[in-house]
Amino acid sequence: MPTISKQEADAYDKMLDAAANLADLIEASGIEMDEYALEELTILLAKNAPAVRDILKNLKVVWP
Repeated sequence: MPTISKQEADAYDKMLDAAANLADLIEASGIEMDEYALEELTILLAKNAPAVRDILKNLKVVWP
């Protein structure tokens, strides 16, 4: 098993925290999906946060 630095471990933990927050947001919105699919989706979004941020930054949507 490869060793990872504290910085890499902290970045991974931060990504998992972001994924958990995204899962909470999706669940609170009333969208129903399989638990496995929700986990995969939120991890994908969290891992690609800069790209997701770029996509969403110009949206002119008011969230309820």
